[in-house]
Amino acid sequence: MNKFEGLMNVHPRKRYKSFVNTVADTEQVWLDCDPSQLVLTEQQPITVWPEEMFASAVCPDKAIYSIEVHEFCELLIANPNRLIRIFPNGKDQQVDTTADVLLADIKEELDLVE
Repeated sequence: MNKFEGLMNVHPRKRYKSFVNTVADTEQVWLDCDPSQLVLTEQQPITVWPEEMFASAVCPDKAIYSIEVHEFCELLIANPNRLIRIFPNGKDQQVDTTADVLLADIKEELDLVE
């Protein structure tokens, strides 16, 4: 089984952990919306992936955007209660968490790699 298939089929909590580890290492976050155009008051979740290939597979008909991880952290700081959908696999499996929880996990991992 290759990396793509393995991560797309693993339990959502493992994909969450993989997301945190990968974005800290690569310093990139992939979104299905333009981070500069986000309406911060919207209640719709922000959906994120650790790599472009996963986002493109789940959202083949949408534009995919990247944001540098520290800029993403600033977005999370500005919206601590915003719902973030982590690494959905296109089925019914993903982890939803608030921005403040995800921020703490990303910062913890960044502290280990920086």
